[in-house]
Amino acid sequence: MNIEHPSMEGLPHSTLNVDCSMFNVRFLLYLVLMLSPFVSLAQGVAPTTSTTNPPPVTVPVTGITTNETPPVTTNAPPVVKPKPPGVVNGVSLLSAFSGSAGSKFSVSGRTLRLPDPGTLRHADDDWRRNLDFGMTTTRGNSETLRYSLGIDAVKEQENDLFRLRGKGSYGESEGVKDTENAQALFRYERLLTQRVYALGNVEWMSDSIAGLNYRLTGILSPGLRLIRSETTVVNAELGAGYIEENKDESETGWAAGRAAATVEKILNAHVLVWCTGEYLPKITDPGIFFVNAEAGIASFITRDLSLNVCYQERYDSAPVEGKENSDTVLSTALSLSF
Repeated sequence: MNIEHPSMEGLPHSTLNVDCSMFNVRFLLYLVLMLSPFVSLAQGVAPTTSTTNPPPVTVPVTGITTNETPPVTTNAPPVVKPKPPGVVNGVSLLSAFSGSAGSKFSVSGRTLRLPDPGTLRHADDDWRRNLDFGMTTTRGNSETLRYSLGIDAVKEQENDLFRLRGKGSYGESEGVKDTENAQALFRYERLLTQRVYALGNVEWMSDSIAGLNYRLTGILSPGLRLIRSETTVVNAELGAGYIEENKDESETGWAAGRAAATVEKILNAHVLVWCTGEYLPKITDPGIFFVNAEAGIASFITRDLSLNVCYQERYDSAPVEGKENSDTVLSTALSLSF
């Protein structure tokens, strides 16, 4: 490089060349120092113009995993508390035949009950009771009064069943008594196998209108379960016993045979029907006999309350003179379990 300057006249040419070379070197160094910060920024490196490191700045950044476990929030549905059980309107009838050994009449070794898990008030070996009450009255062209009262108690154990029953009826028509009868019963059953059972039965009854002061019947008999399902029970019994009675102040007694059958059927969750029959002939004279038959329907209003309609027929082949052979009773009653 040759630089022409008036002040450089008279200087040797070699001296000028050396000065120019030194100038070029210093200029390049200066240019490099000036451009180096910009080059560092372009490459993402912080400039090194200062040797003092500033204090670190903490910037909150989401998505960074730390050693602390954050609280876990779940979207589980709210817990719904179960509602308390309400009144069972006979719904448990369909399971009434299972898990129990007796019958409504204590004939089959099964007592009708409405098992409602969690609400049963009686243990298996407690007494269960039923109270029946019926009443009919008319006024006007005719005046009548009819009422009946009955109580039934049953106690079941694993292979044994005890039953106590008492009932009575009274009625008047135009001020004249036309109905007056009473009955008491004790029954014991022993389960021998799944289908066979033995029973002992003692019954006392009276009917003043029929001229029967009392009749005492004692029976020993085996029994057989012909059909036993959740909705149907059919049983048969065949045995013997002794009957003593007082008719019109005349006492008699004799050995008697006994044949009986019982059918119970649950129609739906609210309705039960039943039918039972009993034949008691005198062993030495089959022409003298008694027949007792009953058919009924029970409609459950609540778990412990039902409306019962029952038809009963009693036949005596040798009634008191001037009396009818047959007595029929059609009754309606409310039944309360407690």
